[in-house]
Amino acid sequence: MRQYLPKSWKLLYQLLRRYCREHLFSKLQFALKHQTLWQSDQQISTQQSIQINRYFENKTHNIDLAIQSINGLVIEPNQIFSFWHLVTAPTLNNGFKTGRNLVNGKISEDLGGGICQISCLLYINALKAGLTITERHSHSIDIYQEHERFTPLGSDATVVYGYKDLQFQNCLDQTLQIQIFRQHDQLVAKLVAQQHLKEYTLKFIVEASKTHRIVRTLQDQKQIEQSIYLLNSHAD
Repeated sequence: MRQYLPKSWKLLYQLLRRYCREHLFSKLQFALKHQTLWQSDQQISTQQSIQINRYFENKTHNIDLAIQSINGLVIEPNQIFSFWHLVTAPTLNNGFKTGRNLVNGKISEDLGGGICQISCLLYINALKAGLTITERHSHSIDIYQEHERFTPLGSDATVVYGYKDLQFQNCLDQTLQIQIFRQHDQLVAKLVAQQHLKEYTLKFIVEASKTHRIVRTLQDQKQIEQSIYLLNSHAD
């Protein structure tokens, strides 16, 4: 029955479910306040290249829109960062353009394509800082050859409006600020603190088979996550 419902109805249902779960039936505190960018040498930083291809202009446009909503966010102790509590729905009315996305396990085009690279960077920084990951989704397939990767397999965090979010909680005893910016084809995200900020070492261990890859994420040699990806040729 559900497969015959309009896409907009399905999305509305998912949004209502999420609203009830996050606001009516819980006492979660989401970080929403922005401040002028802090100047501090206590920071964790991750940088990635943005692939220059036929989607580059639209992808960077979408990335810049999302950056405007996130840059300068202050996360108090126990507060939760949520990508979709900050970034608006990826629609034409909100200014987003079509880019490459993974939709239902297939490479496709969709509004807001490319913004997952921001959530990926934020996820990596959260792991490096030892924050508590409360919601994270890996991509369903591995679309890259080893020489094409701009980030290790297993370090991704896909976001789909209404369905998949990136959320993590500041479990530290100090306030953090997210700083994120783009310089042409380089995307940089930082977690900035005003006191000492410990940085954990991450390692991604890949176990491959003919149909899929399993990635174990290690934080200071301790496994904290496991992700499973179908190989691209088996995505259909």
